[in-house]
Amino acid sequence: MPAEEGFYCQCVGCEVVSNATPGCVIREKPDGIYEFNGTTPNGGVKAVLIFTNDEGEIVPKSEAKHVEIREFDAKGNVLAVQFGVADPQGFSLK
Repeated sequence: MPAEEGFYCQCVGCEVVSNATPGCVIREKPDGIYEFNGTTPNGGVKAVLIFTNDEGEIVPKSEAKHVEIREFDAKGNVLAVQFGVADPQGFSLK
């Protein structure tokens, strides 16, 4: 089933995600996890995107086979978790 149009899908499939890319809405943190700050589809204020290989190890986005997206409210509570398959076209929810 395809992801909802317009939100995370473009970020997962984007080949130029970089802290130095003007206009990029997600930032790579030193631990390899990406962070989005802003309103999320489930009403949160932040989301993290964790890219992994088939063994579940965190890998660079360009090498990822899977993605986990966690949305957080202003107090740091998890509002939603989505799991998907990463590919150049975006991602498909599992």
